[in-house]
Amino acid sequence: MLVSDQRVFAAREVAKVDARPGGYVAVGGHGGILGSAGGEDAPILLHIPAMKHTYRSEVNITCLPSEVVGVLATLRGIETVPVAIKSNTRELLESAIPRVTIIKDGSYYQDDWEPSEDSEVDLLVMLRDRLARAPLAGFVNEGLSPYGRIQGRARKAILTRAVYSGIPVVLSGRGNTEGFSASGGPFIGASNLTSTKARLLLMATLMKLGSLPPAKDPDHPTTAEIAATDEKLREFRRIFRCH
Repeated sequence: MLVSDQRVFAAREVAKVDARPGGYVAVGGHGGILGSAGGEDAPILLHIPAMKHTYRSEVNITCLPSEVVGVLATLRGIETVPVAIKSNTRELLESAIPRVTIIKDGSYYQDDWEPSEDSEVDLLVMLRDRLARAPLAGFVNEGLSPYGRIQGRARKAILTRAVYSGIPVVLSGRGNTEGFSASGGPFIGASNLTSTKARLLLMATLMKLGSLPPAKDPDHPTTAEIAATDEKLREFRRIFRCH
């Protein structure tokens, strides 16, 4: 939790929105304030969060495995590789931290009726870089209304390719989202999390579950490969629905 200006916020649902001292608000809807503390009266507890957190979390450091499976691009294609998460003393390794990038879809620069992937330079470069250097990686798409919609067919095609390359993609609303981003297709819904909080949860989930299973040809996955990806995505979505 966070205590500021005599208000007790749930850490999951608070964000700093102004550069002045304090400047915190409840996000993700109209809740988020658990009670009051620090005033003239005794502390007041109004309610407790229903989502999993701290010692009940399924992705806290004690629940993380020693090793998971990641993905890397090689001359033979995209291959799975082992990724060490903890040291022999059960401490989190710096090299285990996934690279999760927030994509802000709001530029509205699509020039043609038939968009080309060649114009989506930012996504193409980021995907190539993650596959080359980050065995655990992900994307959070802070998208258009309603609540995380991807801008344009070309960007959606690239992010779909990322999923079938082993890289999960989370859909999040913009700013202080008061709605709930739902899962759809091969993408994970962030619920009412802001994009920054969805990024942190995806990082922790990757260290818990590892990458998605890569398809031999990410642009044309087979029925069996789609089924394998869907099965792993169900695990990611379950964690996002209860954290």
